[in-house]
Amino acid sequence: MASIFDLVSFKDIQAEEIQNDDEMIVIPLVGPALGDIEKPSNLVFEKTTGYGKMQFKNIGDKLAIVPSNLMIRGTGAQDHAMSGSGIVVEKTTHVFDNACCIEQSQSGYLKSQNNIEDVLPISLRRSLLSLSLRNHKSYDKLWPDISDWLKGLDIKKTSSAHLNYFYNDKNIKEELEQFAAAFEPVQDQIGAIIFFGKDPVGIEIMSSPEHWNTYWKHLIRGCYGAELLRLKMLNVLQPSTLKLPRVTKDNTLEDITQKIESFSKKLIQEMVDIVKNIQVTNDIRISIDNRKKVEIRLITTKTGGGDIILQESKPVYMSLVL
Repeated sequence: MASIFDLVSFKDIQAEEIQNDDEMIVIPLVGPALGDIEKPSNLVFEKTTGYGKMQFKNIGDKLAIVPSNLMIRGTGAQDHAMSGSGIVVEKTTHVFDNACCIEQSQSGYLKSQNNIEDVLPISLRRSLLSLSLRNHKSYDKLWPDISDWLKGLDIKKTSSAHLNYFYNDKNIKEELEQFAAAFEPVQDQIGAIIFFGKDPVGIEIMSSPEHWNTYWKHLIRGCYGAELLRLKMLNVLQPSTLKLPRVTKDNTLEDITQKIESFSKKLIQEMVDIVKNIQVTNDIRISIDNRKKVEIRLITTKTGGGDIILQESKPVYMSLVL
């Protein structure tokens, strides 16, 4: 079996200093822009044209990428999420008809305004790694998994597969916003490796710093922050075993700085090596546009997987839950 980075090579990407808050550790990845991808502001969610159908418009002159499992939450309408990632060619409108409704007891169609964008939590993203479920055109296909995801949480009204019961809880909303504020993008950041304690849970790489600045807050809040908070609420998350270097009163500021820098570099290398050794169990080309020289691949590992998008055989996007 090949490792993740045997399959795709992201050149000139470097790991930056670790960011951490609570039990979450993030290693920022910085590097040059990838491919020739439309800026995110020119990709617009327009509406749901029916239950399970999400419409996006690309008003730009280049190919646009819809991030994997992007979730649109509105008011007085049925919230939706993408079953995977997607591409919308320039100057076109595209309807993804295999999307998921994520509120069992809510009717109404989403419009383009007054929405909140997020990304589905890790566990629900894992469910959609099943190609049969991802491709299945049934708006309620994720409801059983949402019901399981909400079980045991101390929030109101968890009898229905209504994901907004979680996101609209006042205390949870505050904690998720704190996560979003704690992990600010660094200069030239296009990606991150995310850990709960020292366990890798995700790799996200975007096409440019502009894409990263746009979508990272959705990932850290709706996806990784939500999953971490849920695990803590269920008391199943193991405390972090991360131990900082010992500092004594005799250490000078220079000594302390060197110790922390050395510790950080070693830890980053250890964590990156863990991710590099993750083996791919399946690699499926799920969408190919020969005219635009772009393809979407779904890869799976023993515990997760996700989407890789290639343009002219070079990777321009990757979103994996591990």
